[in-house]
Amino acid sequence: MRGTGFYVAVGVTLLALSSMACAEDRKADATLELTQTSFAILIGYTWGDGTLTYQDKKHSVAVEGVSVLALGVVQATASGEVFNLSKLEDFNGTYIAASVEGTLGAGAGAATMRNEKGVIIHLFTSTQGLNLKIAPEGMRLSIK
Repeated sequence: MRGTGFYVAVGVTLLALSSMACAEDRKADATLELTQTSFAILIGYTWGDGTLTYQDKKHSVAVEGVSVLALGVVQATASGEVFNLSKLEDFNGTYIAASVEGTLGAGAGAATMRNEKGVIIHLFTSTQGLNLKIAPEGMRLSIK
């Protein structure tokens, strides 16, 4: 069971990152579901795949990422909302994120990510494994 401190850290991070979006007043342009695996010893690597639902169509997504100041091995499922996506091609890119995640058996995390085209993703994760991450990270998302 996670402690209250973890939930407070996630909440504070989300509030701080929400200034990136200014999108909470709008309906999301798309939704995103991901399954990913991460391995980290200070520097981490993440890989996986998922589904972007945009304009009532499902698109397969490839995931690759790098994080710093992380430790552990974890498998995660994530879901999120996508904002500022006016055309499908704008989804592809490198997303920069600040994220908070903690796992001891089972855990949770949150991230707000933005790519070079201004597309913003609010992502919430459920994790299995052993992991601690309070880190900046870059994640490459692309339509397969």
